[in-house]
Amino acid sequence: TVIPKRRLSKMEEHKISVLFLAIVSLLATVLVFAKGLHDRPKLNSFLSEPGMVLLVGIAVSLVVSFFAGFNDFVDANEAAAAAADAGDDNIFKMYDENEAGESILKLMFSFPKEVFFFGFLPPILFNSGYELQREMFFRHIKAIGAFAVIGTVISGFSTGFILYGVREAGWLGDFEPATLELLTFGALIAATDTVSVLGVLKSKQVDPHLFNLVFGESALNDAVALVLFNSLSKVLVEDANNNLNLAYEAKMFAIEFSVIAVGSPALGIIFSFFTAIIFKKMDLRKHAAIELCLYILLMYVPYMLAEVFHLSGIVTIFFCGMSARRYIEPNLSFATAKSAEAVFHAIAYLSETCIFLCLGLSCFGYIERFQWRFIAFGFVASLIGRALSIYPISFFYNCSLKERVTDSLLALDDDASLGSIQSSGSMSSSQHSARKRQKTRSTPKRRKDRKIPPRFMHVLWFAGLRGAVAYACAKNFPNVYGHENDMVTSTMVIVLINVLVMGGFTDALLNCLQIRMGVDEKEYMKTWHKQRKLKGTFHRFENEYIYEVVVRDVENDVPVKPKLGYQNPTETIDTMYHLQIMELAKIDTTDSQSEMDSEAMQGMVVETKSETKSERS
Repeated sequence: TVIPKRRLSKMEEHKISVLFLAIVSLLATVLVFAKGLHDRPKLNSFLSEPGMVLLVGIAVSLVVSFFAGFNDFVDANEAAAAAADAGDDNIFKMYDENEAGESILKLMFSFPKEVFFFGFLPPILFNSGYELQREMFFRHIKAIGAFAVIGTVISGFSTGFILYGVREAGWLGDFEPATLELLTFGALIAATDTVSVLGVLKSKQVDPHLFNLVFGESALNDAVALVLFNSLSKVLVEDANNNLNLAYEAKMFAIEFSVIAVGSPALGIIFSFFTAIIFKKMDLRKHAAIELCLYILLMYVPYMLAEVFHLSGIVTIFFCGMSARRYIEPNLSFATAKSAEAVFHAIAYLSETCIFLCLGLSCFGYIERFQWRFIAFGFVASLIGRALSIYPISFFYNCSLKERVTDSLLALDDDASLGSIQSSGSMSSSQHSARKRQKTRSTPKRRKDRKIPPRFMHVLWFAGLRGAVAYACAKNFPNVYGHENDMVTSTMVIVLINVLVMGGFTDALLNCLQIRMGVDEKEYMKTWHKQRKLKGTFHRFENEYIYEVVVRDVENDVPVKPKLGYQNPTETIDTMYHLQIMELAKIDTTDSQSEMDSEAMQGMVVETKSETKSERS
């Protein structure tokens, strides 16, 4: 049935304009508050910027719910979503029954998951990969992968089974969710929020090794948690319909996870390769506006492409950001590269602010649906599940770094004393301990920076903040047993506790554990790379073959092939820019200027000779 569109009245257009003005004004107010928060270090030490934005959203939501009767807004949205799932065309008659202003107000105060996943999340993850120190990330890739894959599965199932034990003990009262519902809730609450982690730790400028561990784990953790949540949601729905085939679902989960684990990073890297070739073949440096616009589209196109192929857009856009900085940026003009960096950072910052603001605005839509016992036990279970994943994995990972170390000095001493030992027929206690020490395993010096110390483990456990990703998953919780609203409210409260309480105490925890803060990452990476040269099969292959294909050659005044070792892309662009200026200066140099330069050089030689004579005398 084709339903004719109804034109909005003047009053409805006026309400829409007022609402958009209110949203923009609220966002501007939050930015002003953020500036004031950063100017007060004492306040900022226990109130993070995401927490401040969240509090502002909660305050506005409380005022609106008190004065505007907002209690039924979310109910209307849920009814519309249910009707859409059932194929009811009556949902398209919303404008005939309600005013357009109320519909936009509902959208503003209901935290729509589509806006979060397709509007706000892609630029945040792209900018995170764009600004990430690639060498440091891949230095800890084994630990990050173990935390993200194995740790997420352990955390999700541990949380679910702990809540199952609590339910069997009768501590949840009248609230009795099904076992599969508890496991599904454990999967969504295991999703650590990249936005929350960045908002807290990046402002503190913690140790780069710790930051890359926390951030890398949280970025890849979201993809694993989403796959696990979607799989358990399907199992939950089929179990309710008595069509459950557990072996088939386990098989499909393994296949889906394998495809996503391989295909998502590959898609992000391959998309960056082809984009780099396009920028290489099409010289857009004389068309700065077109060049910049095409480059900015990278923040969204790979994410949408991954979703079309049923891959993880989170992982795809993250690896696309890393590859874009490495392969595409050298093909850009200096002005476009600098402008793009500023645009990426600004859009990501605004997206982070909007996420926490919308999360706060949606708080009072569920005013009468709190299961406080389940919320308390769910919060404790999530902390225990996180601990059961972080500490064992860290322990086994540190053990894998150890090697059998032989002390040459002890070996010489043993050889020298071998004759005396054989003649005496006995071994002294010192010699026995020396030989015993030779058989012990320890971490070699070249792997010391990869070891995870206990204080890093504590931060990894504490910094696993739950945020908007978990809340967006909860909005999609299967309502087969009528517990969807309970799961949403429980997730919302746990998210608030994580961001406000645990996020506020992160600074105190870092000080208590004596974690280095205020570290200049660029200077640290320069020092780190002076002590360690990048080498390996992939690095040699990248320098010998990949750069030849995707990056411009020297004829276009662009230095392509970085030397083996560390090279900051930003410094490469700065060097390129100064080389171009020097080339122009050589062309424009006149004969008189050359004579002046030669006279200046002769004067410098005379001064040097006079200084040498005075030193000899």
